[in-house]
Amino acid sequence: MKMENSDEEIQDNIEAKISKEKSLGLTNIKTSVINGIVIIEGSIISFWQRARIETITRAVKGVKGIVNKLKINPKSEIIRDLMSKDLSNERLRHIVDAHLSKIECFFGLIGVSFAIVFVIFAALVTPGYNPLEDTVSSLGRGIAKTLFSIAFVLSGSLTIPFILYLEKTLIGINEFVRRIATAIAVISSVCVALVGILPDHDNPDAFMRFHGTVTLSGFLGSIATICLYTFLMMKSNEYKLYHIIIGYATGFELILLAITLFNPLVEWILVVNIMLWILITSIRLILS
Repeated sequence: MKMENSDEEIQDNIEAKISKEKSLGLTNIKTSVINGIVIIEGSIISFWQRARIETITRAVKGVKGIVNKLKINPKSEIIRDLMSKDLSNERLRHIVDAHLSKIECFFGLIGVSFAIVFVIFAALVTPGYNPLEDTVSSLGRGIAKTLFSIAFVLSGSLTIPFILYLEKTLIGINEFVRRIATAIAVISSVCVALVGILPDHDNPDAFMRFHGTVTLSGFLGSIATICLYTFLMMKSNEYKLYHIIIGYATGFELILLAITLFNPLVEWILVVNIMLWILITSIRLILS
């Protein structure tokens, strides 16, 4: 029977893996291991670095837990690096990334919050609107179509930087799935933004074909993105069970939507679930 790695072996493996991550630019990170519990200390300049170090550490065999004592101190590190004669383009890119990372975390939260408020308000002010009988897209043809348009343009556009930040926190878990998820996410986010384009009354048939294409692409792409990222989140062990359930529920609801022949109420439930997943993921990243 193969013995578990000793604390010394675990520490050596972690430090070796961190040192190979040249993009992190880390030189002052210290680790210690006690009975499989890893204590990480040092100074970093971004939340992304913190998440990446934890991902690397958690992937090492024998690690039972992590005590993260890393201190985020961007100002002094940035000034020192920018004044360095050996500053590389790669390092400069990561300095910029570290400076903007907190803003990126808020993009998903802001976009989906505006979308929720505007869509609900559009439904309330549209005469005779009934979510039991009317689809979400029908709001784009009613009296509150401008609110509907703003909601989807904002949510689709702001989801892109949010997704790109989320991707960075999951590097190293399953590169193939991560890259596929990110590609689908960017395309579907663009389609969601295009859903907000107002109807063209001069070319109604062409508009309906366009609207139907981007709506279906954005809908299916968003669900695929959430399911794939939920798979990665489950592997990372950084997310709660309810987060995983909400993520995979979108796939189940899509099947239910097909079975019910696109019942408006089921569509509403699915749209709310997608927005809820983005909302709680954004909050999780902000608080991490």
